Amino acid sequence: MDLRLKPFTTSTSTSTKRLKPCVDDNPVVEDRLTSLPDELLIRILSLVPTKDAAATCVLSKKTWPVFRHMISLEFDDSPISHCLRHPYAVERFPSFVNFVDNVLQSYQSQYLTRFCLRMGKDFRTRYFGGCEPAMRRCEKCCLPDLNPTQINAWISFPFTAPSCGGVTLRELELCINVREPGHSQLPPEIFTCQTLEVLKLDVNLGLDLAYTMPSFHLPNLKLLDLRLSFISEESFVSRLVSSCPLLQDLTVIAWFNHIHSMTISSTSLKRLCLDIYMLENEFDNTDFVRIHTPNLEYFKYSDNLALHYSIPNMDRLVKADILMGSNLQMGTLEESTKQVLNFIKPLSNVQHLYLFGCCTGELNVPGVEDQLPVFHNLKYLKLDYVGYTYWDKVLLAFLNRSPVLETLVFPSGISDACVDQHGCVSVVEDDLEAARMERKFCRKTLATIPCCCRSYLKTIVIYSYFGGIKREIYLIKFLLRHALVLEELIVIRNVRYSRRDPKRLESKLQNLPRASPNCLIQVQ
Repeated sequence: MDLRLKPFTTSTSTSTKRLKPCVDDNPVVEDRLTSLPDELLIRILSLVPTKDAAATCVLSKKTWPVFRHMISLEFDDSPISHCLRHPYAVERFPSFVNFVDNVLQSYQSQYLTRFCLRMGKDFRTRYFGGCEPAMRRCEKCCLPDLNPTQINAWISFPFTAPSCGGVTLRELELCINVREPGHSQLPPEIFTCQTLEVLKLDVNLGLDLAYTMPSFHLPNLKLLDLRLSFISEESFVSRLVSSCPLLQDLTVIAWFNHIHSMTISSTSLKRLCLDIYMLENEFDNTDFVRIHTPNLEYFKYSDNLALHYSIPNMDRLVKADILMGSNLQMGTLEESTKQVLNFIKPLSNVQHLYLFGCCTGELNVPGVEDQLPVFHNLKYLKLDYVGYTYWDKVLLAFLNRSPVLETLVFPSGISDACVDQHGCVSVVEDDLEAARMERKFCRKTLATIPCCCRSYLKTIVIYSYFGGIKREIYLIKFLLRHALVLEELIVIRNVRYSRRDPKRLESKLQNLPRASPNCLIQVQ
């Protein structure tokens, strides 16, 4: 059905039909919004935030009854700030509370399809940004103070209201982080709503009622986004995923005490983002991780290196972003390397790969190339630097195992260095033997050029934090010497740390010999 409004006309006949007399007999033009059918007006108003719909409906006696029948309710307390250090309109929060109460009390529709309530800073901002983490009192005051009874009434409304009762609800989004979360619980009805297709929970509320449920049932859910301040029942996520046979998109960002076993099993899943944080000990490791998602297309994983992995091949995977911390519980580097390889091998069909942390550092061992899988489809590779990474083995291994690689990126640079009070830069070499091996590697010319360097590698991007120290120049020389079809080498300087003249650096790089006659070198 074509929902476009007809263009306004100024013809005499049409204008006459739209004129209505006022009390003082002065003709006025009837607004076109109120002349629409109620069904169409309800759909239009449901597309905007509820506070904007309310402001529109106040202008007309006809639209106000329509407001109580909207099929989408969206409440957001922004731009109210609850931070006492940087207050902004915090006195408006009571008005927001009264507005939500009034709307819910007057709501009459039987067809609520979307319910969205955002209140308080989101989970990640509250823990990783905003006020200084050390100022716990300020962090607490950054969250709204609301009566638990009122919170429970609001979040239960889509399921308990007589007019709707959750029978038509398709999308539920709750972003609620309050000052005193202990007495507020997520209602169990959330996890048994058969009509839900989208569920987003970013809360610091309790999950005790959900933990005690014998089973969950979300037969139509396609997108599940969980950003939870704490999960005490490690099987909660696994049970929830298994209750969603149509799930395609899953995001889990949460804190745990310790995880003995994490299982994600779904044949329908296409996108998976799994960020695991440890509440008591940030260096703690998960014991066992099992991921069975054969149809996955995007995979993002952030956790410390687990003790064991069970991951079948992901043959349809297109992109993977892996951020992995070390495992301090493993006795030897060989054990850590083995688990990193166990994690990476099932990703061999990926086209876009980003590796950070011990994925690069602990793979720089002798013989790693023979253990690394062949990435037949890999075109874009990002290798991140951590403080102990050397490149003499891991870089060549990936170049030889990625035959069609087109773009190579070093997003955190290729070296670690320090700047003294006079602005002089020196390389940090905590492992002198490894540093010596890397220098030797960079100075040699390979007898056999990797296939990607001969025919495919066209772009190299290096984020340089220190602007041309010897270690960086060594590796750049190595890459220029072996990339036969390279079209551009881009060095992006961090001006906050780099004390060196960018023109001198660019001039130095331009004078380096290169195997590709078409290679353009840029310093940005």
